[in-house]
Amino acid sequence: MSNLQKHGSRLHRLLIGELASAGCFRPAPVRTAVYGAFILGVYSAAYGLLLTAPGIAARALAIVVLAFASVHAGFIAHEAGHGAITRNRRVAAAIGQVFNTLLTALAYAHFSDIHRRHHPHCNDCSRDPDMQSEFFSLYPQSAREKSGLGRLITRHQAMLIWILVWLQAFTLKIDSVQHVWRNPRTTRLDQAVLLAHCALWFVPPVLLLGLGDALLNYALMTLLIGPYLGTIFLVNHIGTRVIEPDESLPFFVQEISVTRNLGATRLHDFVFGGLNNHIEHHLFPAMATARLRAARVITRDFCRRHGIAYQEMSWFEAAREVARHFKAMSAFVPG
Repeated sequence: MSNLQKHGSRLHRLLIGELASAGCFRPAPVRTAVYGAFILGVYSAAYGLLLTAPGIAARALAIVVLAFASVHAGFIAHEAGHGAITRNRRVAAAIGQVFNTLLTALAYAHFSDIHRRHHPHCNDCSRDPDMQSEFFSLYPQSAREKSGLGRLITRHQAMLIWILVWLQAFTLKIDSVQHVWRNPRTTRLDQAVLLAHCALWFVPPVLLLGLGDALLNYALMTLLIGPYLGTIFLVNHIGTRVIEPDESLPFFVQEISVTRNLGATRLHDFVFGGLNNHIEHHLFPAMATARLRAARVITRDFCRRHGIAYQEMSWFEAAREVARHFKAMSAFVPG
């Protein structure tokens, strides 16, 4: 057992102490309120423009802005789901329902179910739901077991991932509806809010623009969400260490070995919703997004002092690692 594995829990406690002394665990209600109001305002303005703009260019701009605002609405729901906005579960759930279910059509109950299983088992090929895919393979056994279309896609996944990522938001919405359909008793609120989302997108738009334009606008917005999500989430973990079913690692050791950070500028923080500071988010998921930037400096210095590998790179370097990993997994496809 390495020193890191042996002393991982103690090191985690020491780091928590340093971060607490620096105020990194304090909530950030003002920043969150301003950010939430900004996203609601942008979403509403773009929605209004989409319904009233006379020209194609203005409507195209509205669709792009709505896709952008939808992803950022998801960031806010994600933060609420971790208890990083408020410890009051009912308030957090209400925020999640508005920003996730209503604005993006991703049922908050489904997101919570998947994400709560991902965090404690990150990159564990037997327990992390994000490691499972019908078409792509993130570990050797998954590639060996693929058949049909899944085998074909896995064989060329290093190239196809950046094409098929355009469909990601569609698949997420389908998965969300399936979750609600399979769990009708526990997702009644999600069902009601999903219906409100449908009304928002298919009542005024159909009345003002017609059914064809309403469907086209919604499809284009959903299509544009895909590459934005892919740009953010494909590079957080893929290509780092894969945890085998028989491995048992301390939380600190596992999270820091399977997560990478990206650029550290304020622009990165905004574009990535703070998830460019992904190591800190995974180590301290209940930390307010506004505090992750400061926590990153302290955590990086702590890791260097204790000889702990801290994975930090540019987005392009991370994308190359992702491509290499996908290509390596393709080699395990039979035949």
